[in-house]
Amino acid sequence: MSESKEDVTITSSGDDAEAVAQYLRDHPDFFVSHKALLADLELPHSPGKTISLIERQVDILRERNVDMRRQMTELLDTAQTNDHLFNKTRSLTLALLNAHSLSELNEVLATHILANFEADFVACHLPGEPLEYAGPVDHFYFHQDEPSFTQLTQQDGATLTTLRHSELAELFPINTHDETGSAVIIPFAFGGARAVFAIGSRDPAHFASDMDTLFVTYIRDVLSHVTNQILTDQ
Repeated sequence: MSESKEDVTITSSGDDAEAVAQYLRDHPDFFVSHKALLADLELPHSPGKTISLIERQVDILRERNVDMRRQMTELLDTAQTNDHLFNKTRSLTLALLNAHSLSELNEVLATHILANFEADFVACHLPGEPLEYAGPVDHFYFHQDEPSFTQLTQQDGATLTTLRHSELAELFPINTHDETGSAVIIPFAFGGARAVFAIGSRDPAHFASDMDTLFVTYIRDVLSHVTNQILTDQ
């Protein structure tokens, strides 16, 4: 019994190449019954060289394998970074919840955020009159009038931005030397008014606009709860 053969009709128009390509898409097993063609087909590769279709397929698979390994490495690096960030955030959250005074809260911001989150500055700006406290509160600032930097913030979410010298000095009064920097600024409700929590860096590119703000938003929520609770009890 003779093996049946399929006829391929290709028009003589400029669509010949697309017709061949479409035929091969429609018949993915074509080369199974035409194995000899695989060795005969040659493809341009680099100047002065040709390779067989099989060699080209091997090259493509090798390139895909390298790309998949790169993507896997990036995913593992991201997972490891998120794991470290989660542990730091967990430790910070527990410390915030264990603070019973504004001075203790101030110490938590200094020891955890500045030491563990690669930040140079941290500040919490609250509306109202400053009170007397038993310890230092140099990361907390009180304002009777709304500071101008609140215009940099969004309604509820985090804002990642570069800062000029004047903005940097106003947002982080403890810093008076740096010309530029960057910060993540995030508002929260305090006693029916608007407060601001900010983390800053001397590096203008550190807090880039494409940075994820999930963890800092979570920290803001815990800080808002604890700050409102502490100052309401005083």
